[in-house]
Amino acid sequence: MPGDTSRRNAVHRLSEGTPGPAYSLRRATPEDAEAIAAVNVAAARAGWTAFLDREDLDRFEPPTDRMRARIEEAGPRSPVLVAVETDQILGFALLRAPADEAASEAVGELSALYVDPSAGGRGVGRGLMAAALAELRAAGCREAVLWTEERNHRPKRIYERYGWRADGAARERMFLGRPIREVRFRLDLAAPRRGGGPEGARAV
Repeated sequence: MPGDTSRRNAVHRLSEGTPGPAYSLRRATPEDAEAIAAVNVAAARAGWTAFLDREDLDRFEPPTDRMRARIEEAGPRSPVLVAVETDQILGFALLRAPADEAASEAVGELSALYVDPSAGGRGVGRGLMAAALAELRAAGCREAVLWTEERNHRPKRIYERYGWRADGAARERMFLGRPIREVRFRLDLAAPRRGGGPEGARAV
């Protein structure tokens, strides 16, 4: 795991049963930070219009330094995963230990999962989700949590298709100078797997 470069950067090939070339899943390296940040911004500008104005989204700058720091600090329960085709990053997922009062060794958090809009419809999000959950199971987690803005309706429907359920928790914070309200979803990692995607497709 940490310090084992060959395992950390090993590649898992996926075809997802979709047309076009296969993409790969692997652990991110610091050199990926700029491309990951660009995907974050592109996905946000395309998908967050339900709760943020276009003017606000246009002010969202790529968080390159934060992504680089996050990659450098990655551990067994907090990897950064990327989906790659040739040299292009199509999407990414961030995992971590939950920071709230419910945190425990048995719970992991999917803190972000974004796909570049240009790669939509190719199963990239499905592959990243499967790999992220496989990472949490391998780390000994029995539950997973995630937070999403309550008006983020399309992702919420996708999470529910995978078996995630809102657990009643909510929090408010400021983002780009605007108040947002996030709700928490929870997934039993021991339950039968739903939503398709590669079985146990770890990116390590």
